[in-house]
Amino acid sequence: MRNVHALDGHGVKVGIQSDAGAHQGTSILDIAIYNEFGTETIPARPFIRDFAQRNERVLGMAMDRVATLIERGTPVDVGLAQLGEFAQNNQRAHVRASNSWAVPNALSTINVKGSDVPLIDDGVLVNAIRWEKT
Repeated sequence: MRNVHALDGHGVKVGIQSDAGAHQGTSILDIAIYNEFGTETIPARPFIRDFAQRNERVLGMAMDRVATLIERGTPVDVGLAQLGEFAQNNQRAHVRASNSWAVPNALSTINVKGSDVPLIDDGVLVNAIRWEKT
C-alpha cells in the first residue's frame, strides 16, 4: 500500500472537453450540450449521463483495478491513462451504438444526413470524446 494516497486529488474526466474546438461555427461543447439536454427542436439524447448510469458498476470496477495497480507500485500517470483510455473508448462505443438507446432521428434529419444514426453525422462529436487528467 505504498501508493495508496498517490491518487489523492487526481482523477480523469471523460467527455467533450472545453477546448474541443468548433464545427461549422458552433462549439463542439455546445453541440454536446444541445444533444445531452435537448433544445426546442432537438430531443435530449443524454449520451454522457446514459453511459455513466448504464456502466456505473463497470466503471467502478475499472477504478478499483487502477487503484489496486497504483497501490502495488504502478505510476499514477500510467494508471490514470489506463482508466481514461478505457472510459473514453467505451463512451465512444456507446455513442456509436446510439441506434439501440437514443431517440430516433426525425425523417427530415435522416434526409439531410443520409443516415438514421442519432448523434453521428460526420463523426465530429464522437471523435471529440476524450479523457483528460484532473
